[in-house]
Amino acid sequence: MFGLGLSWLVIGVCLLLVHGAGVALYWQILKQREARANLHASQTKLEYLQMRVHQQEDEIRELTAGLRAERAHVEQLKRQLEFAQGQAMQMRHDS
Repeated sequence: MFGLGLSWLVIGVCLLLVHGAGVALYWQILKQREARANLHASQTKLEYLQMRVHQQEDEIRELTAGLRAERAHVEQLKRQLEFAQGQAMQMRHDS
């Protein structure tokens, strides 16, 4: 009789261990799903941010080119002004 009770005790302990392992496995599955969802959200955010970076880089290139053109225009205007001032001085000097 004692052997039969011990067998049931061992079976009960084994069932508890299997149940505990099942709960732990289920918890791991839930954590994995959560991690995958977070990973997907992070990837989506990263793709959006990379797109914004590319847009901003394009905008910076465009603005830099515009600034370069404006500086060249300013230099051209300065030369024209210097030339005009020189012409005016020459005209005053000649008269």
